Amino acid sequence: MAFDGITTKHLIKELQATIMGGRIRKIYQPENDEIRMTINREKENYNLLISANANNPRVYLSEKLKENPNTPPSFCMVLRKHLLNGIIVDIVQHETDRVIEFSISGKNEFNDVVIKKLMVEIMGRNSNVILIDDKTNASGETQDSEDIILDAMKKVGSGSNRYRQILPGKAYIYPPESGRQNFLSLTEARYHEMVAENAETVTERFWVQCFLGLSPIIAREFCFRAGLNPELKLREFSKKQLGYLYQAFREVMDEIEKGPDCGIYYFRREIIDFSTVSLHHMTDNERSAYTSVSKMLEAFYYIKDKKIRFKAKSANLRHQLDTLLKKNYKKLQNLHQDMDNSKKNEKNKLYGDLITANIYRIEKGMETIELVDYTDPEMKTVKVHLKVNETPSQNAQRFYKKYNKGKRAQIQLAEQIKTTEEQVYYLESLTGGLDQSTELNELDEIRHEFMHSEFNKKGLTPKEAKKKVAASKPLHFISSEGFDIFVGKNNYQNDYISTRLGVDEDCWLHVKDIPGSHVLVVAKGRFITEDTLLEAGMLAAWHSKAKNSENVPVDYVEFKYLKKPKKSKPGMVIFTNQNTMYVTPSKDKITAIRQVFDSDEQM
Repeated sequence: MAFDGITTKHLIKELQATIMGGRIRKIYQPENDEIRMTINREKENYNLLISANANNPRVYLSEKLKENPNTPPSFCMVLRKHLLNGIIVDIVQHETDRVIEFSISGKNEFNDVVIKKLMVEIMGRNSNVILIDDKTNASGETQDSEDIILDAMKKVGSGSNRYRQILPGKAYIYPPESGRQNFLSLTEARYHEMVAENAETVTERFWVQCFLGLSPIIAREFCFRAGLNPELKLREFSKKQLGYLYQAFREVMDEIEKGPDCGIYYFRREIIDFSTVSLHHMTDNERSAYTSVSKMLEAFYYIKDKKIRFKAKSANLRHQLDTLLKKNYKKLQNLHQDMDNSKKNEKNKLYGDLITANIYRIEKGMETIELVDYTDPEMKTVKVHLKVNETPSQNAQRFYKKYNKGKRAQIQLAEQIKTTEEQVYYLESLTGGLDQSTELNELDEIRHEFMHSEFNKKGLTPKEAKKKVAASKPLHFISSEGFDIFVGKNNYQNDYISTRLGVDEDCWLHVKDIPGSHVLVVAKGRFITEDTLLEAGMLAAWHSKAKNSENVPVDYVEFKYLKKPKKSKPGMVIFTNQNTMYVTPSKDKITAIRQVFDSDEQM
C-alpha cells in the first residue's frame, strides 16, 4: 500500500498521542534525504524519522538508529537553528492528502514566541521536507503576510516547476490538488453526482483520481467488498451495484474512524504491502499484525530500504564480477574452439605415415601425390600436398613435426580449459552469493573474499590485508519432521557449514557440478528420513544456479566423507561415497519449509 491519506491520518493520531507537546532535543541528517529528531516528552525520548526518499518516502517513530555524518549538511544546520529546543504544539494533516504539518513553538533572538512549521510532503519522487515561517502570532491570530519558506531539503526552481517554486524567501504553496476531494466529507448525494460525471472512468481509477489520499489498493478493497470488478467502467454497473459500492466505502470509513488495524502482507515470504485497514481482498496472503502504525511502517520500510541500499552498495562489486565472467566466458569459448581445431591434427600424422609407407613411389620435386588411405575401410585415396624442394623423408618429418606440435598444444589447451572452468565456477559462486545475500555484513564477506582473491589486480594495502569481517549466519530451516537444515548464502557461510557446523552423522548436500549453496541436515542422533532429505535437496537446488531447472542432480553424503583441501578457495570441498538424487525445485515447495529467523531463535 502506498503511504496514502488513510495511513497518514492514522499516523498523525499516533504522533499526537506520543510526541505532541514534546521538546525537540536533537536533530540529525544521516542521509541526504532523511531527517531524524530526538523528542523528549514526559521524561521519555522518541526518535522521529522523516524521509523524502524518492522510492520510500515516510514518517514514523523509529527504534532503529543510524550513524550520523561528522559534518551535518546545511539543511540540518538550518533546522537546528530554528527548531532545536522547540515544542511541538500541533500535528495536522492537510485535508486528506499526504502532507503532514508539524507546528513548533520556539523563541527568536528577541525572546518572542514564534511558530515555525515543518511541512512533510509524501509525494513519491516529488517528496520534500520544507521549513516555513508560520505567520501566526503567539495569540493564535494569523497575520496578513504569507507563510515564507526558510529552507527545503529539495529546492525546486522555476525551471522545474512554474506553479510552485520551493526556494528560501518564496511563499509556501500546498501541492496542487488537481480537483480531488476530501474523501471524509463525501456524502451519498455527492457520490452519485461524481459517478455520473465520471461514468466513462474505470472504477479503481475513479477513487484514486477524484479523491485526495486514496491509493489503488484501497480502491480495490471498496470494489471487493461491493462484489464488483475494479477494472470495469462506472457506467457498466447498475444503480443497485453502485449503491453497494458506496456502502463498501462507508464501511471502510467507519473502520478508519475506529482506529488503525495495522498489518503487513506477504506472498511466498516476499513482502507485498502494508495497510492500516483490514484488506479483505488479501485474506489469502500471510499477514503480520502490529500494535502501532510506526512499528508497522518501520518493519515494512526497513526491509524495502535495506534491499535498495544493498543493491546500491553491491553494484560496483557486481559490475566487476560480471565483467570478469564475460571475459572468462569468452576465453573459454576461444579455448574450446582452439581445441577443436587442434583435434584436426590427426591428419598430419596420417600424411606422414602414408608418405613413409609409399616413400619408394615419391620423388623429390613432386607437388602432390594421391595415396591409398589404409585406415579407411573403403580404401579411398587422399591427396597429399608436398614441398618440391624437400625429399620424401623431409616431407614426412614435416608432417610429423606438425602433429607433435599439435599434441603439445592439446595438452596445454586442456590445462588452460580446466583452469578457466575453475575460475568461471568460482566467479559464479561469488555472483550466486550476491544474488542470495540480503544483509550488508554478508556483502562485506563477499567483498572481503573478492579482495583476497587472485582477481583483485590492485592488491591489498597492509590495512586491508589485516581487516576482518564479522561472520554472518546461514539460513536456518526446519524440515517437516523436525530436522534442522542450514543453507549457506555465500562461500564463507559454506565454509562454516562444511568445516565447523557438522558432525560425522550429519548429511551434507550440494548440486552436482554447479555453483550453489552448501546444505547441512543436522541428525542429532536420529535417522535422517527420505522426506527430510528431499526437502534438503530442494533447498540445495533452489539456492543454486539451477533453481529454475528440472530434474536437478543433487549429491548427498555423510559429513564424515567431506574434506576441505589445504589452501583451497572458500567454499571449495571434496567428498567421496556420495549418492545422487534428482529434484525439481519450485517456490511453493520452498515456502512450505519452515524458516527460522533471528528473532525466533532469540525467543
